[in-house]
Amino acid sequence: MKRYLVLLTTLAIWIGGAQADPLAAVQVHKINDHAYALLAPAPVEVPNKENGGYVHNSLVLIGDKGVILVDTGSHRQVGEHIKEAIAQLTPKPVTHILITHQHGDHHLGSVAFPDARVISSSDCAKQIENNGRGMVAFTRRMTGLSLTDTQAVVPMETVVSNSRQEMQIHGIRLELMVPQASHSDGDLMVWVPEDRILATGDILVNTVTPNFSDGNLKQWITVLDDILKLPAQTFMPGHGPLMQHKDVVDFRALVADFYHVVEGVYKSGGVESDVRKKLDLSKWRKLSRYEQLMGSNINRVWLQVEADNF
Repeated sequence: MKRYLVLLTTLAIWIGGAQADPLAAVQVHKINDHAYALLAPAPVEVPNKENGGYVHNSLVLIGDKGVILVDTGSHRQVGEHIKEAIAQLTPKPVTHILITHQHGDHHLGSVAFPDARVISSSDCAKQIENNGRGMVAFTRRMTGLSLTDTQAVVPMETVVSNSRQEMQIHGIRLELMVPQASHSDGDLMVWVPEDRILATGDILVNTVTPNFSDGNLKQWITVLDDILKLPAQTFMPGHGPLMQHKDVVDFRALVADFYHVVEGVYKSGGVESDVRKKLDLSKWRKLSRYEQLMGSNINRVWLQVEADNF
């Protein structure tokens, strides 16, 4: 009997570790009568055990016959969580999914929408196809969840790099913008001109330290300049609260200063460790994940500056 109780206890512990705790409630922000921002409750960029992998922002566009969803989350349960939030807004089904880039926290929830058509940049689709299992494995390690119900969904329609593609879905006019590599080499932005909404993925983040590890900061700044030329009123970043024009101006200034300081140290004959002495870190310390990312961000941009000046 004692052995039986021990086995039951062990099984309960194992099951508890394999299943996610209830995810935090979706923060629903109404932009207008058919556009809603679904924001993760905490501006944390990576999935972990505490947040259950729910860290990204989604945009919901309700058309005359169905729903367009921008980004779906880091695993099936997050996708189902988002689906339930959408069901509170409309009975219409999600028919189209637009993926902003290949990082798993933005697209692995697509498996919860088996009937939807998934669209991304061509580079993003290629990376999901080649490394989808690795993306699931990474999320499994970060969250401690088994994720046996989660598989990467390869986008069935793509937009080529350095292009802009107009389309109309369910009466909503969209422009899918695929810039040169910035946050990643698979970025796609969704511009809704009649509503003046721009969903950027992680090209923009708010109250979160941007992650430079897979990007090119010099080109990223150019992309931000292009964003600021758009007559957008609402900017939906990949993580953190909604942004307005001034917030984007401030973000552009922050990352541009970062690049110019690194470049200045390099060109003056300094070494990488001198960068922290020259940067105004007071603004960066206010951002979440500053401690985790500042060192790798400096190293990444140092190597880019070195290559740019070779």
